[in-house]
Amino acid sequence: MKRLLLIYVCFLLAACHNDPPLVGRPKVQSPDLKEHMINANKTIASSEETAINEYVARRGWQMERLSEGARVWEYRKGNGKKIEFEDSVHIRYDVEAINGKLIYKEIEENYVAGRRRQMIGLDQAVLQLSHGSRAKIILPSNLAYGIGGDGDRITQSAILVIDAEVL
Repeated sequence: MKRLLLIYVCFLLAACHNDPPLVGRPKVQSPDLKEHMINANKTIASSEETAINEYVARRGWQMERLSEGARVWEYRKGNGKKIEFEDSVHIRYDVEAINGKLIYKEIEENYVAGRRRQMIGLDQAVLQLSHGSRAKIILPSNLAYGIGGDGDRITQSAILVIDAEVL
């Protein structure tokens, strides 16, 4: 379904050039294209929301849904101070696709909360935690690597499940 929508969106984008339209094919007008793009994004978001809700329900996780759509379940409370914007922390995490396929294992990095350029949903989630916390975090594709993936192991439009520990 996602690939079909992606192909459809690519087709629409390819149809938006300045050459005269082919005989018998109506030219796509800018407002129509915008409406198609909005509808395609809504369909993708709705599909991902359903997949995430089903995933969480199957596991019985008590996740909090953040304002942008990331989910967080702090299954081990930290005993340190709550992480705030621009705090420098050390985190370790595993990344898997929502289908259960392990993508990356035991990534460790120094992390400045709120300053991440990729996986912006991880920023939102980390700001909900305290030092010493362990949490499951689910990121819809728009809060992870989007339609492009990471160019390595994370595929396009991937919903990610992260098991993170704030060290």
